[in-house]
Amino acid sequence: MSKYSGRTLVKGNEEHSVCPVIASDVGISFWGGIDEKTGIVIDHSHPLYGQSVEGSILCLPSGRGSCTASQVMLELILNNKAPKALILRDRDGLVSVGALVAQAIFPDSNVLDIIQIENYQALLAQKPRFGHVLENGSVIFGESVEEIEEAVQFDARDGKADVKQGNDSVLTTEEQEMIDACQTEAERRALECIIKYAYIVSDSPTYIDVKKAHIDGCTYIGPGGLAFAERLVQEGGRVKIPTTLNSVSTDLRNWEGLGIEATESQQSSMKLADAYVALGCSERSFTCAPYLLGNPPELDEQIVWGESNAVVFANSILGARTEKYADYLDICCAIVGKVPKVGVHIKEKRQPQVLLDVSGIDFSTDDAASFSLLFPVLGHLCGTLSDGEVPLLVGLERYSKNITTDHLKDFCAAFGTTAASPLIHVAGVTPEVTDEMIEGCKKKYNVDVGELEETYKLLDQQNALDMDEEGSIDWISLGNPHLSLSECENLLQKIQSLPSPQKKKEGVEVIACMSRELYEKSAAVPALRDFGISFVNDTCWCMLLEPPMIPSNPEATILTNSGKYAHYGPGLTGRKFRLASMAECVDAAVTGKLSRRSTHPWSKQMRSFSTFANGPDRTSRFCSKTSPRNNIHTQLARRLLMRFKK
Repeated sequence: MSKYSGRTLVKGNEEHSVCPVIASDVGISFWGGIDEKTGIVIDHSHPLYGQSVEGSILCLPSGRGSCTASQVMLELILNNKAPKALILRDRDGLVSVGALVAQAIFPDSNVLDIIQIENYQALLAQKPRFGHVLENGSVIFGESVEEIEEAVQFDARDGKADVKQGNDSVLTTEEQEMIDACQTEAERRALECIIKYAYIVSDSPTYIDVKKAHIDGCTYIGPGGLAFAERLVQEGGRVKIPTTLNSVSTDLRNWEGLGIEATESQQSSMKLADAYVALGCSERSFTCAPYLLGNPPELDEQIVWGESNAVVFANSILGARTEKYADYLDICCAIVGKVPKVGVHIKEKRQPQVLLDVSGIDFSTDDAASFSLLFPVLGHLCGTLSDGEVPLLVGLERYSKNITTDHLKDFCAAFGTTAASPLIHVAGVTPEVTDEMIEGCKKKYNVDVGELEETYKLLDQQNALDMDEEGSIDWISLGNPHLSLSECENLLQKIQSLPSPQKKKEGVEVIACMSRELYEKSAAVPALRDFGISFVNDTCWCMLLEPPMIPSNPEATILTNSGKYAHYGPGLTGRKFRLASMAECVDAAVTGKLSRRSTHPWSKQMRSFSTFANGPDRTSRFCSKTSPRNNIHTQLARRLLMRFKK
């Protein structure tokens, strides 16, 4: 039995009792990771896959991946499927926002405690079976219900521990002046949420102005998010800065033409989009790639962006400054025009802590199509290996002339699925890297070519499906993130290089997601439609979860060139997935089969990886239900930690 004190990030109102413990040393993206209706972990790559978090004490290093974690947390609470408590290693504000909104908008809901403890590794080593959150915020862990109940009784006699409260502080002069300046009830509500969040992530927060916003919370997950947005509209909310909207959950103009039924969820998604437009957000954006639109953020510009791939691209490639803003918090900041001065808004916090080195791998650039596959795979791996810290990737400098903006878009999207960090520096590619940064990294990690291969197999579902290199393809999904103009041109060139008749195969669906603005600008679209590609605007693949926008056959196989969709898709859709280059997607559209055009860009250095891949079985009661698909990333994360400790 042991007792842990820490910092209460959110003080819930759940009745405290002895609960089973579910714990992992791998963070999870709540969106695409936990089903908000059932509480089941659906991320196939996570060691907790298949377990239910309902009624548990869930212990994680942090969240990771999607900004929509806050929406999933709110819906878990409203559906009574949430954990009783969430214990974190890091001060993770993103996963806490959903609980803050539940308290503000749904005061009768059962809100969990969210607590950060300092000695998280000791908790993992203990492997407790049960836990109990005390009234003062301390947590007791042990092996049996009886053991913990006895400890709780002793603690009640012994007195209360001093536990820091993350969001119960007295307002500072700056905060009071901001409250006094609020013009509407919505602005006051938004500011109160920002201040509560600020004390979750900082001891003494101050605030800065931001110039642009991109809102991720317009995606419809459940009724809680719609109620929140409509409340802000009713209370007179209006954004103060130019604000774009992320992909929503339906094609707002052509949903009937696509055969989508007017279900309650579909109609609610349209109402949610309308609510955000009523708040003053752009009515023509609706894209997960706002950096492709006009007037992108500039170097050092302070912004507030949601949507994980957009956040990583803005920070890393453009050099703008934004935290990974949780859904709900993003619109609050846009209404107020301010954010807490924390995290990567501050120059010092943008310094990398871990060096990821691929200079020992000789990547082939002979085949441009094959080379493009490197970026979703490498981005996904870098996110796993960064373990919540800002990484610096070295070793791509000699390929900088071969690297395109589209490569970087794919890289950032894949990194954003597995990383908690909103930023990755790439030597020779991104604008902020200096020699001092490289020399100042305290942790260094040499990436193994075998890790790339295993990450590729994970995304290509080879370990789970036991497929041959050639397999039947039913559906091809392009544009996650949304297609750029240059991707449309490249796609057309690949089609035009095919022999006549240059038409997709009957029965193979090829669908591309693209912002309405770029769709209307692209000269390639008519020819792509003639080939047989259908286009969807306003929404994106991670929001298209039901037929007819995915195959009706649950045994169907979806092919994509997106590392992000290959990561989230299996859990969100229940379908099989393959990962390929865009050129291979075009070939599969014609033949209905996946045929590899060439070897992968890292393949010529492939060597035996059996020691790592077939190492000791780490499956245990503590992280149970580990499948061949998710072993690799658990092992990668642990291997990283072991190397750092040496």
